[in-house]
Amino acid sequence: MTWGKLAALCGAILAATPAAAEWLEASSRHFVLYSDTSEKMIRRQSEALERLDWGLRRFAKVQDEPEIASRKVTVFLIDDSQVRSLCGCQNVGGFYQTRVSGSIAFSGKASSFGDNGIGQMVLFHEYAHHFMFASYDLAFPAWYTEGFAEFASTMRIKDDSAQIGVPAQHRARGLFQGQRFRVPEMFDSTLRSRLGSAERQDAFYGRGWLLTHYLTFKPERYRQFQQYLRLLNSGTPSVAAAEQSFGDLGALSIEVDRYLAGSRMPAMTMMYDGNVLPAARVRRLSAGEADMIDLRMRSIRGVTKTEAAKLYARAAPIAAKYADDALVQGWLAEMAFDAEQYDAAVAAADQAIARDARSVQAHMYRGAALLRQLKQGNVKDAAQWDRARRSIIAANRSDPDDAEPLWWFWLSFQMQAREPTPSAIKGLYRAQELTPQDWGVRMAAAVGRIEAKEWAEAKRLLRPIAYHPHAPEDNLALAMLTAIEAGKTGSEIRAVGEVKTEATTEQP
Repeated sequence: MTWGKLAALCGAILAATPAAAEWLEASSRHFVLYSDTSEKMIRRQSEALERLDWGLRRFAKVQDEPEIASRKVTVFLIDDSQVRSLCGCQNVGGFYQTRVSGSIAFSGKASSFGDNGIGQMVLFHEYAHHFMFASYDLAFPAWYTEGFAEFASTMRIKDDSAQIGVPAQHRARGLFQGQRFRVPEMFDSTLRSRLGSAERQDAFYGRGWLLTHYLTFKPERYRQFQQYLRLLNSGTPSVAAAEQSFGDLGALSIEVDRYLAGSRMPAMTMMYDGNVLPAARVRRLSAGEADMIDLRMRSIRGVTKTEAAKLYARAAPIAAKYADDALVQGWLAEMAFDAEQYDAAVAAADQAIARDARSVQAHMYRGAALLRQLKQGNVKDAAQWDRARRSIIAANRSDPDDAEPLWWFWLSFQMQAREPTPSAIKGLYRAQELTPQDWGVRMAAAVGRIEAKEWAEAKRLLRPIAYHPHAPEDNLALAMLTAIEAGKTGSEIRAVGEVKTEATTEQP
């Protein structure tokens, strides 16, 4: 072969090689996705998630909400090893976190995404948790919380329809070979904390899916389940509520076992019928964002004080190369804040604001850093506190529907040891509406309602925490709820315990 032909052949091979993956962002109505993949793949992933949201709303008869940037779930589709590293645990394909700054999910990217592969099922499972927490002011038993997520995880997204209730084949081993938890055990609120081994957890998830599936497609039993939820959320212990609603739980166990042994299981097909798929806006991350994205993921995953210091030390020299990138400087401001480098946080925020005057993140962390300095310095001068709040107010004006500035504006009065203004209380309630999944914000809003003697609203906010299956029996929400039900006064309810919202929500 001549050198000319060899060169031509090499050129043809290189031309046929797929372009290297690059970091992309896909923003749609309910999601913001980040992944180092192709534009075709990230669009496919975005479409699958939007169809999931549509399918869940259609199935559960939950109305869609206005498109609000801060309510979107941020999803990082990354390598499995990165997921495990960020989680700090093994044998996990993805995980979900919620906080006032926004809900996030980390999931392993897979070529089978969009074809009911494990990557899709994990992410669908995590989003089902988000959907449930955002849609219902109710406490659910642990088996249903996980069972519903498993029920949603196998949703099949087709060109013309979505199908929910598809058998959870990935739980077959746990269902047929694992421990067969009987229905009375499933309703025992302490079971989840006693599972122990991975095998028992797999069996619990499978049984949760099975019981969810059975109740969903048996109308009479589903009506009994709704009665159970009413009793559970009014304070009846879980097993007693189940016995009052379902009758003989042993008989229900036999029914469920027979259901599993049957030859077929139903599923529900939902036709799109002209439903318009929310379009995804895809953009390539800037050079600075791409260089910082690994650190950004670890930052918003959550860091300890020691981790925060190390992360900031790594991020600062990288960000210095991108002084003109407002988003990079906003990320750096947050990392500096977490590391308690407050002057550096203000400086980075100022650089970001100089290039993007409407940066919510930059204004937010500028104000948060100044407030922390005033708190640590035990400053009493009200004028300095008011000046620090100006940055929080600027963040709110940039996006009135972002919950985090609303929360920080209210929190600033707690930090100052001053009664919150009516606008701060109103902002707290709005923050809770925007992030119903954040329990710290929910507790603070409940206390506000108690102060205002708005008992019905206070009880509505407290119930999901008080009767949550993972909550201890002597939890503060339950104690406060019990005091309200007993007709106690505001001061008597406050005496039940101190709600330390700053410690539970504001810390990195």
